[in-house]
Amino acid sequence: MDHGHNHGGSWAGTPTFAEQKGNYPFVAKNLDLVKGWLDGDFKTKRVFFEHYWGLSEARDNLDPRRNLLIQVIRKWETQGARVDHILICREYDLAIQRGHKDAKPGPFKEDTRILYEKDYDDIRAMFKRAHKQNLIKHRNYKLIQMVQEPSFFARDKRFLPIMRKCDGIAYECHQFNRHWPLETGWGKPEKVIQGAKWTLAQGKEYVFYYGPIRWKGEVYYEFMERDWLQKFWKAGLPKHHPRMHYFLNTFPHADGRGRPVGPETNPHSVLGFTKWLIQEITMPLKNAKGP
Repeated sequence: MDHGHNHGGSWAGTPTFAEQKGNYPFVAKNLDLVKGWLDGDFKTKRVFFEHYWGLSEARDNLDPRRNLLIQVIRKWETQGARVDHILICREYDLAIQRGHKDAKPGPFKEDTRILYEKDYDDIRAMFKRAHKQNLIKHRNYKLIQMVQEPSFFARDKRFLPIMRKCDGIAYECHQFNRHWPLETGWGKPEKVIQGAKWTLAQGKEYVFYYGPIRWKGEVYYEFMERDWLQKFWKAGLPKHHPRMHYFLNTFPHADGRGRPVGPETNPHSVLGFTKWLIQEITMPLKNAKGP
């Protein structure tokens, strides 16, 4: 595989999960969802993936046999996976920068990632047609709206009709770019917490999509990947709520490249961090230290 031109810099020579086979028994047993990868030691067959709507008319063709989203679902299901969550958005800002000249934004200038109501209606109807044609296993799937702005959707009543169409919200929290540093960056804890609590109060699911994370660069300090989460929890981000999900996005990015993937006994590795997070989230509520 050519890793020379991946987002966030070359992945050439970076550590891989394949090299850690047999080195993460706890994570393999206890991880409940993976991002579209069934080749490791993981016991789960539940997957999630991201999907961008609105990049071109060809991608969004509502004929189930020609639609890319249906093709992706079908690909995973034919491999024995169960598609649990689809994180979906109109990735307009980045798409335009990367040459998708036909990309279209959503209805709100405050957050162009948000889909139109009609988008959700069209996709749900397409799921039903695809299921009837035996292309996919289910008549419906969880569509989680990925957002850009951490609390706009919770503050603006114009979003309510769209909230009724989706199954929840996903917010990406990076340790890079405008998200850095945490205290003054794009996703300040108080704004993220406002959005998360509002989402849960609507009876919907909330995904805190964390990463990519830093490694040994100029601003690195030990266990900074844990520290950010602990600061969010201390500020009030729900930790054990049954509809609150923590997804990790640990692909190699900028100075985050080079962090060892494993073994899980190395607390600084990706798998070591994953083990720590699983233990934090699944500890008995009576022993929980976070909110």
